Amino acid sequence: MNTLAGLLAALAFGGMGFFSFVTAPLVFAKLPMEQAGRFMREAFAIYYPVMAALTGLAAMVAPPFWTAALLGLVCIGFLLAHLLLRPEVNRLMDQKAAGDVEAIGRFRRLHGVSQALNLAQFLVLFLVVFATVNH
Repeated sequence: MNTLAGLLAALAFGGMGFFSFVTAPLVFAKLPMEQAGRFMREAFAIYYPVMAALTGLAAMVAPPFWTAALLGLVCIGFLLAHLLLRPEVNRLMDQKAAGDVEAIGRFRRLHGVSQALNLAQFLVLFLVVFATVNH
């Protein structure tokens, strides 16, 4: 993989790690739950497009086919999360706040899907970055 693709993949991996393991826990630990939820809603509106751009650009310039394909899949995951999951999670959060008890279960399931997707993307980026460093 060339230097630019490796740098972009490493930036996405580092960004995901920092957001998941530092920013999100800090926000929920330091802000009241309602403010933390609003903050994270706004953060995800930026996070997904930025991560999609980084991984999409990396996929376009990554020479080995398998690397480009993996980065492309990660990019597609970010786009799907941004365009499909995020709006539905936000809608369910609003319904929860309005007292809709049924929205709680649907929110938990969809949030779990979102977390599983994020973990899968994180692991794929780890593999790509690790393979880059070892070559």
